[in-house]
Amino acid sequence: MTTRFTCRRATAVDADAIAAVLSPSFRLLTFLPILHTVEEDRGFIANVVLKECEVTVAENAGRIASFLARDGEELRLLYTHPEFIGAGAGSLLLDGAKAAAAALELWCFQANTGARRFYERHGFRAIRFTDGRDNEEKMPDVRYRWQR
Repeated sequence: MTTRFTCRRATAVDADAIAAVLSPSFRLLTFLPILHTVEEDRGFIANVVLKECEVTVAENAGRIASFLARDGEELRLLYTHPEFIGAGAGSLLLDGAKAAAAALELWCFQANTGARRFYERHGFRAIRFTDGRDNEEKMPDVRYRWQR
């Protein structure tokens, strides 16, 4: 059975539901230190992400399954709830972002091989590797770019 998703622009009232996607998804990245509580994740979504970015959500049966936060050509966040990983919600959101931009760039942790494969399947190419000294987690990362 295929999971069906609908996409829409997020609003401030979605902050808790978006954080409920971010927290468990981020915690799957066991190579990262946990630097923030679930409550801090909620505040980050409400007070930073939803105010600074255009956020789109993919829903299934009224539940947010995935979200994408974009600031111009910068793809700031793309997370899918663990129950929906591999079901197509992230691809749907990424395709929508690509349709709305001539180019996109993003950071990804080098150790996040699943996400790296996902972005590369969607036409993103690695353009820069770092040792992580400039990110909060201090973990090596890679800069990706997609261009129409």
